[in-house]
Amino acid sequence: MIIQLRSIGRAEPDDLAAILPTLSEAAEAVDLDHSRIAVVLDWVQYRKNFRAPVMVRPFVGSARDGRGDEPLAEIAIDVRRAGAIDRATLRSEIVDRLSKALGIMPDIHECTHLEDWVRPSKSVTWSFNRSYWRHLGAWDETFEKDYAAALPGGVSDGTSPAFWADRIDAFMATLNRLDEWSELPDEIHVLELGVGDGQGAKVWLDAFAAACEEQGRDYVDRVRYLMADYSPHVLARAKERVSEYAHLVRCLELDFRNPMSALSELRGKLLFAHTCNVYDNLPTDEVMRVGDHAYEPLVRASITPAEMADLETRHGIAQQEIVAVVQRVLREGPECIGDLAAGVQFWADVWEAVHLEEIYVEIAAPASLRVAPSADVHLDELVDDLPEWTRVHMSTVAAESFAQTLQLLHHEGILVAQDLFAGDVSHYASYRGPGKLEGSIVNWINAPIFQLIGERSGFEVTVEPFAYREGSNISVLSARHRDAYRRPSSHHDDHELATEARDAGFGAVVA
Repeated sequence: MIIQLRSIGRAEPDDLAAILPTLSEAAEAVDLDHSRIAVVLDWVQYRKNFRAPVMVRPFVGSARDGRGDEPLAEIAIDVRRAGAIDRATLRSEIVDRLSKALGIMPDIHECTHLEDWVRPSKSVTWSFNRSYWRHLGAWDETFEKDYAAALPGGVSDGTSPAFWADRIDAFMATLNRLDEWSELPDEIHVLELGVGDGQGAKVWLDAFAAACEEQGRDYVDRVRYLMADYSPHVLARAKERVSEYAHLVRCLELDFRNPMSALSELRGKLLFAHTCNVYDNLPTDEVMRVGDHAYEPLVRASITPAEMADLETRHGIAQQEIVAVVQRVLREGPECIGDLAAGVQFWADVWEAVHLEEIYVEIAAPASLRVAPSADVHLDELVDDLPEWTRVHMSTVAAESFAQTLQLLHHEGILVAQDLFAGDVSHYASYRGPGKLEGSIVNWINAPIFQLIGERSGFEVTVEPFAYREGSNISVLSARHRDAYRRPSSHHDDHELATEARDAGFGAVVA
């Protein structure tokens, strides 16, 4: 049996000392080939998540094809919560879930399913996520708190004045150089994807105006600052925040999954694009290698019988009607059941109850699949260098959004993304999502995929830690055309860094 400890540094030795013997006893109680079973001991740091403390992910098809080397199942245990379960109960849960997942015993208490088996990026959970942003105002009003309060520390690193002062300094150097060569466009196009409460835009515009005044430049009135978001409520609030720059700012409701659909007129024109904590909120799939085979998880959003009974009691909706009501709320909004506050509370309680069942299926031909439609990067390039049994995000929709945004950049333009980037495969030694954040979803982003996409598209992509707040999990990705002008530097050339990282395998550039 393969056991992966992905809780090192988080779990106490006593936690593992209690779980490992229990796991051994449970495995011995189930009659199967234990060499085809794997165990992952995670520390799921998100207080709200889609995981049961103990879950089993069977490999579908293992019994049919007769291959003796194909894995049977992966047992996933959240050490943080399993530590609170007494040993006898934990043993019983492992045996029960493993037996049912492999069909050794029937599941007579089957959950209520909100969908059939789908790739994670197609799950109904993303409908919840989109609905949350569409109806954010109703959510905030009902629970009487700002969504920003859910951020770690209640602050966004996208609003750091010191960070933006440094970035604006470099941007001014680019504008000045273009101006000296009479190549600066009449309009300086700037794009912000995901605007939050507008504070990020205000900090950017304040820093830019201050830099222009200090250097005696007249760039401010030439700026065309586009704030793009898929939440009308967020856009309205952000617009108020930057009211003093109203003559420079335009708002656009945008689907981040396909930015080119609404921004094609800006192709090749953006001198500055930036985003903060947007990519970690976009649908993603995952992939894992076992032996010479690639596998992906399929998920099914479900609610347990006990939670269905609780929803019926709390909201007076018959259990057999709950799924239909959920569908209505996601389609029409929480006000569809009559009372807005009651609708939001029902929606929130359902969201709290939803968990994801998982199975693994083999990916037959990874080399034939692109990571993103607009990117010349294929799945085998991601899979071949993965350590066995290491599961990583494919950052499916974020990668496509990134690839499209690169096409919008001016030949001297830059894209700056602040987000939860997993810099290399070693970062997946810890749990990286999904987690629940209020009514939305958060996943870390697979940075090496972004670097491969940039490289194939003629861009240089670097990733560096956010150095402006101690303890921040945020990293900063920067993307520029490979042939764009760069300041002379005594440091090791960035392109050589990128080449070395690529040659070393599945790794990120740390600038």
